Amino acid sequence: MKIAGIIAEYNPFHNGHLYQLKYTREILHADYIIVAMSGDYVQRGTPALLPKHTRAEMALRCGADLILELPPSFSSASAEFFAKGGVQLLDCLHVVDILCFGSECGSVSPLLELAELLTKEPEEYLKYLRSFLSEGMSFPAARAQAVLKYSQNEHLQTILSSPNNILGIEYCKAILRLNSSIHPCTLKRRGAGYHDTSLDSQENPSASAIRTQLLSSPDSLTKMKISMPEESFSIFDNAIQAGSFITERDLDLLLHYRLLEETSASMEHFLDMSTDLAKRIEKQKNKYENFSSFVTLLKTKEITQTRIQRALLHLLLNIKDIPETIPYARVLGFKKDSTPLLKEIKKKSSIPLVTKLADAPAVLDSNGIKLLNETCFSSNVYHSILCQKTGSPFVHELEKQLIII
Repeated sequence: MKIAGIIAEYNPFHNGHLYQLKYTREILHADYIIVAMSGDYVQRGTPALLPKHTRAEMALRCGADLILELPPSFSSASAEFFAKGGVQLLDCLHVVDILCFGSECGSVSPLLELAELLTKEPEEYLKYLRSFLSEGMSFPAARAQAVLKYSQNEHLQTILSSPNNILGIEYCKAILRLNSSIHPCTLKRRGAGYHDTSLDSQENPSASAIRTQLLSSPDSLTKMKISMPEESFSIFDNAIQAGSFITERDLDLLLHYRLLEETSASMEHFLDMSTDLAKRIEKQKNKYENFSSFVTLLKTKEITQTRIQRALLHLLLNIKDIPETIPYARVLGFKKDSTPLLKEIKKKSSIPLVTKLADAPAVLDSNGIKLLNETCFSSNVYHSILCQKTGSPFVHELEKQLIII
């Protein structure tokens, strides 16, 4: 059997994601598709719009076979560690043949070329990188300039200016560093750009556009219908109508409470929190109004908005580091007819396949238990907020049921 892996957020699941699943099945001839999906928090440093089990159901009904959770310390990390976590999770199963991902360039060769450069990091390249950083550039900008100076190849620099290309490079870097047998495959991203927030007349918008439309005009769900597969939209519509969704606005009070607890010295211990950012937060925290406006207040040319959001989220969730390895594969959902896939994973995987969290401590080492506890706490925070919004009863993370289609 040929097995493909996809690393995704599905925040929410839209037509572009459906196109990728169909491409993986029909063009790459995958018999099964495993998705390593972000849990309740995403890479931009915010909560996922919909709960992870809801998003898992969307993906399963639209063509995925198995959904595994990418834990919050990886799912809310920078592109490098997000990619590392996803690739490592899929690689540890020892059944995945190919990794399919979207990119703006649509060709894997330049992505691999850049991945090799950024993995080896020759001294001359590092010299340029340090020089540009010392000028006050953000890391992404300094890296792009250093690549141009080192390679004298403007095409490679251009590739580094697009978000999906950058993520693709990180996937390739992770594959190289793990010496993985997984083969990277990319398809050209269709429709709107990753950061495009316009939904008008687009059948293939970005997830950002769908979220923006929802927040600016929550009554216009019919406008989003053309952007999503029917199976996905039906689930999305039901969740939105029930108020069962979360945005960064829902973190406003909790984050303020956490900021009042911390000092600049204590904040330095959280993931993505530099000494300079911690001091800036301490200086500005009496001006706190809400999550979004505080991020804007803290932003400088040296540090990106997303980096600040991630640092604040990690402070809120008490996330201080990223594990060296992913010690287990937690199943969020699967299709009933994927039983042969599950059997193959159980036979070959080097990490436990966890289907029932309550039983997980019996098969996990200390690192696994630590990550499990962190994941449970983070998801319980998410669902506590959700329960406050909807009036629904709280269900502890350990008691959540698998999605089986």
